[in-house]
Amino acid sequence: MKRTLLSIVCLTMISFYSFSQVWTPQGLGLTTANRGVMNISIASSQVAWVSTYDGSGSNAPVQDYSKTVNGGTNWTPGNVNATTGLAFSQIFGLNATTAWALLYKSTGTGSQGVYYTTNGGTSWAYQSTAPFSNSASFPDWIYFWDANNGIVTGDPINNHFEIYTTSNAGATWVALPTANSPVILSGETGWTSNYCVHGNYIWFGTSKGRVFASTDMGQHWTAAAAFATTKDPYPAYKDSLNGLALKYQSTTDTLNLLESSVNGGTSYTALTYSGKPFAGEIKFIPNSPNTYGTTGADATNQKGMLGFSYSFDGGNSWTIEPSIHGTQLTCSAWLNDSTGWVGSFAATTSDGIYKLKGVLAQAIANFMTPDTLLTLGGQAIFTNLSTGSPTTYAWTFTGGIPASSTLKTPPAITYNTPGTFAVKLVATNSFGSNTLTKTAYIHVGGVGVNEINQNSVSVYPNPVKDMMTVQANSNIKEVTLYNLTGQVVLNQAIDAKKITLSTTGLSAGIYTLKAILDNGTITKKVVIQ
Repeated sequence: MKRTLLSIVCLTMISFYSFSQVWTPQGLGLTTANRGVMNISIASSQVAWVSTYDGSGSNAPVQDYSKTVNGGTNWTPGNVNATTGLAFSQIFGLNATTAWALLYKSTGTGSQGVYYTTNGGTSWAYQSTAPFSNSASFPDWIYFWDANNGIVTGDPINNHFEIYTTSNAGATWVALPTANSPVILSGETGWTSNYCVHGNYIWFGTSKGRVFASTDMGQHWTAAAAFATTKDPYPAYKDSLNGLALKYQSTTDTLNLLESSVNGGTSYTALTYSGKPFAGEIKFIPNSPNTYGTTGADATNQKGMLGFSYSFDGGNSWTIEPSIHGTQLTCSAWLNDSTGWVGSFAATTSDGIYKLKGVLAQAIANFMTPDTLLTLGGQAIFTNLSTGSPTTYAWTFTGGIPASSTLKTPPAITYNTPGTFAVKLVATNSFGSNTLTKTAYIHVGGVGVNEINQNSVSVYPNPVKDMMTVQANSNIKEVTLYNLTGQVVLNQAIDAKKITLSTTGLSAGIYTLKAILDNGTITKKVVIQ
């Protein structure tokens, strides 16, 4: 069933080129104005396909699409050129040359269903074995796991959703037995482009508040209620068990829009959250820790829910992305947290879609040093372990010289005063800042630790080629070797004054050796050739 999509007539206009902070505007190259982006299909970091619909308000059948093979630097428009009267439900692009277009019959007597190209869209062939020929048929969505195995679904006929699968790229589509899917509720339908896939697991939402789920690439289905029968869920899963369902375009409220599942869709419970998810569409960002994004395009029903909002914590808290707030966004698609697009309206050939600039990730500050126990005048070398692609850093070294730094990797910090000191790092990217403070992290002099003379431990030869000997005046309890990124590359527990260790297999470079003795701890720099 086609969603009620908005027209460009009610678009809240903001200068397209004001969104450069996080999103890069790209032109789809469409020659007909007022095209809305129906769905985006990402094949790789460079290849994506976009289907469209008529956004002028007249709801004319549209078969226009656009494709990029260079990450959106250029988009090339095209048309399926099927029978007049057919319109897009969805497009699915496998690579730069192979794609499937799913078309529904808007007017006329054309053959709705699956169309296939293997030459980049130069020509399209109708795959008649998934006919959708019943008078009640309506093709909803299509997905392919690889070049051969795919699934296409449509609205119910004979009290079951119309589902076909293929193992030969669609040359033959096989109807799913009705016994393999639940009986529908009265008036229940599907929605165009409303589905989610994780491995062999797949989910889709219905008009009666249910989410259908399959664990075997669509061969068998179960259904569970996510919302009341008047709500339309859009599923998004991070893995085979954990996911969210979003109320689509709720006309009665802007609260309680999310349900969560921890059992793959067997059951759903209301999710309490802060902030504002937009009730247009929800997607999990693949390969991210726990990031979801929602788009909003409805100013009337959703009281200004226009733009994009995101959650880094599995939907518990939401932040509106300010650079595209107030803009009608129809959908989004993600390869990972550094490759994603959000679709809008193409008023001219030079607009219609935005590409993520940078990384949709929370900056998480993190650092370490093996030099936590120092003698007076000793130096600590810090390794930055922050994630989320921070763009700026702010270090504070209490008791150290220098006392601060804005470098990703700060210089060696010298401590000339005895005591116990804190280190703080603030990491910032386009989506905010994160602070990590390690209190009582650096110990200098004789305060709370045993101060050991550097000469009490010997490392030889230094530089090292294959074998390294560590010798001390007292028993060594443990030896640890760190590389420049702070990773432990060697660790040995012992109880002797002398040990010989192999460094074969370690890359050439500077390392930090930390030795724990009966009477204290000491660190030394080691060069491996």
